[in-house]
Amino acid sequence: MFSKFRFNSAAARSIRAVFFSFLFMVLAIHLVGCSDEVSLPSKEDLARFEEAGPVLPSMSMDRLMTARMHEAPLPGEVLEITMPVILQVVTTDQPSAARADAPYLCRVSETGTITLPAVGEIKVSEKTLAQIESAIINAYYPEYTQTRPSVFVRLAEEQELAQPLFTVLGLVNRPGNFPYPPRVRYNMMQALGFAGGLDRAVDPRYATVYRLTPGGTIASETFAVADVKDAAQLIETMNTLIKPGDIVFVEHTPRTRTKEFLDRVFRINFGTYWSLRSPWED
Repeated sequence: MFSKFRFNSAAARSIRAVFFSFLFMVLAIHLVGCSDEVSLPSKEDLARFEEAGPVLPSMSMDRLMTARMHEAPLPGEVLEITMPVILQVVTTDQPSAARADAPYLCRVSETGTITLPAVGEIKVSEKTLAQIESAIINAYYPEYTQTRPSVFVRLAEEQELAQPLFTVLGLVNRPGNFPYPPRVRYNMMQALGFAGGLDRAVDPRYATVYRLTPGGTIASETFAVADVKDAAQLIETMNTLIKPGDIVFVEHTPRTRTKEFLDRVFRINFGTYWSLRSPWED
């Protein structure tokens, strides 16, 4: 009898806990739908925001390359050498392997040398890029060419260093920085796609875009990116231009924080109750 009374008491406590958990979740879910208070931009606000930015790096490729012309390459760096294709195939067993539109790439060794076709190793440490160009020309002329060849040397990584980025953070599946190549225009849908889409576990509905203006201030606007009843408005939002340097932040709202909390409570409570040992097994 005592064992039966103890079982009934434990079962009653479990039932009460489940009941109050359900009651709490029902009340919270009822409040979740109206807990977001986000002010969306007007047409005038959007027009001002679209005029802002982007603020690209002030160091252009030409200035960057000019600066590096006076610095020696370091071991491990890759040099991109543009020279007549005949110099690349002058002694190779497979002349067709070289293409006229492909520069010759070589990595600076630990000893500060590079290896050139036919010529072999030449020393490039403690030489500027302009001096390396002269050394390559002298290595081929006059032994391999009758005229001094035109040679241009640059660091292969220079273009990557100058390439701008955009950032997607917050309630997305793969937040991070993403390259923004020249002559490309990304919109909101593409930016969210790069980040793996919205985190459906908390079902966010808003994204804020932060943009640095030329004056040094931060311009920002918030857009509805989900659960928009007006399809035309959603299409317009997803076509919003994302500029180089922009930060797209899918932020928490009271609603998403409530959903996140409920998701944890639901998993913890029901994971615990369903894993309890059945009283009838005693």
